[in-house]
Amino acid sequence: MKKICRKKYIPYFVIVFFGFLLFLMGITNHYLFKTVTWDYANYNFAFWDYSHFRISPVPTLPGNINFLQDHFSFLLMYFIPVYWLINWLTGTYTLIIIQNSLVLLAAWYTFKIIQLKSKNHWLGAGVLIYYFLLLGRYTSFSADVNLAIISACFIPGFLYYFEIKKYWIALIIFILSLFSRENIPIWFIFIFIVLAIQHRKEKQAAFYSITGIFISVIYFILLFNVFIPGIETEEKQYTLFNYSALGENPREALLFIFNNPIETVKLFFVNHLNDPAYNRVKTEFYIVYLASGGIILLLRPQYLIWFIPIVAQKVLNDSFIRWGIATYYCIEVVTLLPLSVFLVLASLKSKLIQNVLTIFLCIAALSVTIHKMDSVNNVVPWTLNPKKVKIYDKHFFEAPFNIRKVNKLLNQIPKEAKVSASDHIAPHLAQRQYIYLFPEVRDAEYIVFSVFDNYYLLNHPENEKARNKYLMKNDSWDIIGEEFPVFLLKKKEVNKKNHNSINLNLSPDTIFCDYEIINSTNNKILFDDGSVADSIEKISSKFSHSKTNSLLLVNQHGNTIKFNDIEQISYIRASVWYFSNNNEAYIEATCGSRFYLGSKSIEETDSLGWKKLELNFWVPKHLNLDKMEINLWNSGTEPAYFDDLQIIKYYRVP
Repeated sequence: MKKICRKKYIPYFVIVFFGFLLFLMGITNHYLFKTVTWDYANYNFAFWDYSHFRISPVPTLPGNINFLQDHFSFLLMYFIPVYWLINWLTGTYTLIIIQNSLVLLAAWYTFKIIQLKSKNHWLGAGVLIYYFLLLGRYTSFSADVNLAIISACFIPGFLYYFEIKKYWIALIIFILSLFSRENIPIWFIFIFIVLAIQHRKEKQAAFYSITGIFISVIYFILLFNVFIPGIETEEKQYTLFNYSALGENPREALLFIFNNPIETVKLFFVNHLNDPAYNRVKTEFYIVYLASGGIILLLRPQYLIWFIPIVAQKVLNDSFIRWGIATYYCIEVVTLLPLSVFLVLASLKSKLIQNVLTIFLCIAALSVTIHKMDSVNNVVPWTLNPKKVKIYDKHFFEAPFNIRKVNKLLNQIPKEAKVSASDHIAPHLAQRQYIYLFPEVRDAEYIVFSVFDNYYLLNHPENEKARNKYLMKNDSWDIIGEEFPVFLLKKKEVNKKNHNSINLNLSPDTIFCDYEIINSTNNKILFDDGSVADSIEKISSKFSHSKTNSLLLVNQHGNTIKFNDIEQISYIRASVWYFSNNNEAYIEATCGSRFYLGSKSIEETDSLGWKKLELNFWVPKHLNLDKMEINLWNSGTEPAYFDDLQIIKYYRVP
C-alpha cells in the first residue's frame, strides 16, 4: 500500500521540479535584461492597456497600430483579472508567471488524459517527464512570452473535458481557444477529425465533433473575410499570411492545396525559397521530433492527423526560421506530441512494454534536447540563443551590467513619463502609455539605453550614430545617470528637478598606419606610434590609397591589433579605406567569444573607387579586456586592399 501511495506523489514531484525550472528560466531571463521589445515589451504594453480598458496603438510597433491589428487575438484580455490581482507586486513579470502557469496546467491535463486512458501510474508520470524534456519547451524561452505558447495550452484541457464528457466546460475552452490566435480554427478542424474517428461509435461525442468542425470552419471564414478586414487600415494590412508558395490569401491557398495535392506534399519537405543554405532546415525539424519519440505515432497513424495544420503552418511559411527547431515555432508540436505518443503507449496491452518504452522515450527526448541545445549542432546555429535557453550553462546567469544599480537608475523615471528605451530595457518599462523603442524618440521625456543594446533592424554603425546624437554634447538632453554601459538622459525642457548632469569629457589619442613604416628586423608593419599593425608578408604595392603600400587580404584576417592601455580607453573610433570588386571587407572588434562587433558599412567612397569602413564602439569594460582586439577581414575570394587605418582612442577625463 505504501508503494502505491508513493506512486501517486510522483506526478506532483515532477510538476514541482519542472515548474521551478520553468519559472526560474523565465524570471531569470527577464531579471537579467535578456527579454526583448519584440515581443515582450509589445505584450506588456498591450496587457497593461487592456487592463485599463483601452485598445490603444502600441507605441513600440511601427505604423500606429493596436495589438489586435498585429494579431487578431483576445487572449491577453482573458487575464485582466490577474493583472489587478498580482501585477501590483509582479509588474512586468506577470505575463511570464501567467504563461508558465498555463504550461504547467497543460502538462497536468496531459497527465490526466493518460491516466484516464491507461490506469498506469508510471505511464502518467512518464508523460509528464517527457512533456518537459522536449527541445521546443526550452527553445521557446527565446521568445519570452508569445500568444502561440499560451494558446497551445488550452488544447490538453479541452481534450480532457471532452474525454470525460463534460462538454460544456470543453465548449467554453473551445471558444476561448478560437479567439486566442488566428491559427486555432484550422487546428481544431483536425483535432475534431481525430475525435470523430476515436468516438465514431458514440453518437453524442461524434455529433459534437462534427459540430466542432462546422463551427471551426465558419469562424475561420468569418475571421479572414469579416473580422480581420474589419480592423485593417491603410497603414496596417494583415501581414501574417506568408505562404506565397500556396497563394496570396487563405482562399488561394486552399484552392492550391485541392488542385495540387502532390505539389503541396512536396512543399512539406523541400526548400521552396531557392536558397541552398536552408536545404536541411525542414529535415532537421522532422529528425529531431521523430527521434524524440514521434516515430511511435506510426503505430497509430490517426494521431498524425492533428499535427497536419501545425506542421503545415511551419514548413509552408516563407520564413525559413519557422521551418526548423528555433524559438517557439515548435510549441504546438511539443504541446500535442506527449499526449499523442503516450496515447499510443496506452493502447498497448502489455504494461511492461509501456514502461520500457516510456523510459526509452524519455531518454531519447533528453538526449536530443541536450544535443541540439548546443548551437553548433543546429543547421542554422545563430537561430539558437544559448544565453536564454541553456540553463545548465554558466553564461545563462550572466548579466550584461550591474542589475541592482541599473534598476536603481530606472527607478528615477516617473511611472507616467514618456520613455524611449533600447531593446532589452524597454520590456521593463513597457507598462505605461508612452514607451518607444530607441532610436525612435518622438515626444519622449527620458531616454535610457545600453551602448551595447542595438535595435536589431539597424546595423551597429547606425545604432551607434543614434546613441551618439544624444550622448555627445546635445543641447536638448542632459545625461542624468550612468551605470556603464547604461545611460539615462532627460530632456532639458522638462527638467523641473535639479539633477547633476554628467559630462562625457573624452580626450582623443590617434594612431595611424599607412603601411609604409616597416620594421625589417621583426618583419612587422607599424603604426606611427611604433605599435604593431600587421606583418610584412601581406604588403602590396599594386594599389594604395595614399603613398605606395597597402595591406592585401584574400579570404583572410589581418593580424590582431591589441592595446597596451585598454583598461584606460573608454571609446574607440576605427576606420580604414579598402579597394575591392566585392563588398566583403570588414572591420571587426572582439573581446573573446562574448563580444563581437563587425562593420562592412561604407561611410564614404572616393573618386578612385576606394571605400571607407568605420567602426565606433564603447569598450566593454565588464568583460576580460585582455582579449580586446581589432581586426581587418576580407571574407571574399576576391583580393581586397586596405590602407590608411586610423584608430582614435578616447579616454574619460574627470
